[in-house]
Amino acid sequence: MLTRRAAVLSALSAGACVSTDSGGEPIDARFANLTTLSESVHSGVSSDDGQLRLTMRLCRYPELGLAWIWMHARTPDGFFSYVDHLAPCGHHKTATENENAFYNDWAAQLTFERLGRVDNPTQVTIRGACFAQRSPVSAFGRGDKLLTTNVRFTPERLYSGLNRGRTEVFGRAEATVTIDGKATQIEGPAQFHEQGQTNPRFTAPFCYMTLWGSGAASTMLIAPNRRDGYLLEGDRTTEVEDVTVDPPAARRALRVKLADGRTLEGEASVVQAYTIPLVGRTWRGHMMNVTLGDREYRGHINDYIIGAGVPYAGATG
Repeated sequence: MLTRRAAVLSALSAGACVSTDSGGEPIDARFANLTTLSESVHSGVSSDDGQLRLTMRLCRYPELGLAWIWMHARTPDGFFSYVDHLAPCGHHKTATENENAFYNDWAAQLTFERLGRVDNPTQVTIRGACFAQRSPVSAFGRGDKLLTTNVRFTPERLYSGLNRGRTEVFGRAEATVTIDGKATQIEGPAQFHEQGQTNPRFTAPFCYMTLWGSGAASTMLIAPNRRDGYLLEGDRTTEVEDVTVDPPAARRALRVKLADGRTLEGEASVVQAYTIPLVGRTWRGHMMNVTLGDREYRGHINDYIIGAGVPYAGATG
């Protein structure tokens, strides 16, 4: 009988990771403006100094039986990326309302298991296995580097409500990233989120910020018709009334106005920039070290349809 690891590697070797373009349109064109149930789970992990990183995302489309898989790792040996938007998955809806929830694709390239209810998780474990490319410019399909990941995330604080059906959890994680047999340990601040929706994904420009710090965390969003978010400090939540940030650059000034009257200013510095092809456009990811007010954070600032599309510092519509 095959072990789980042997079965996964067998599936990968058979081409389970491969997504190729057979025509002029993007291979993921079918997802553009698609109105159907989609289930997205994501986790990001940083070392305490921000230099080592891991981010993984699985988005299931049960009606289609297909999933998106993103895995990106920054290690002492380089940056490794893997993207597949045609990974076969089950047609079942994930039972997110249960005490525990389990998300995966058929080949077990990426699995998320949440212990505890969605509004009170106690632990999340994530396992990944794929053949990645050694490049910050992600391309569809397999590379030549066997990448495996094992993450244990421990929640400390939670927020629900930035978007309907979305729950974001912050805490710390212990991760092992193995590239062709060489293991790297990453331990530090981390984030996990779940979001189910039927609206189409990635239809509008946005700048998304997620910050993870000691005793505090934040998520903020700038889009053509909104500019908001929240700041968690211990058990206290303060809504963000306004946020401005510089367009993509090595250093980006950040200014946040909170509902309690405070204004926090700071700067975000890029540790690692990378890109992902997405329905014919380019999603730009930035692994960041951030100072905001009197706190330091690790996290991401991600931009989609940049330029005139995102009102980084102007009034929303």
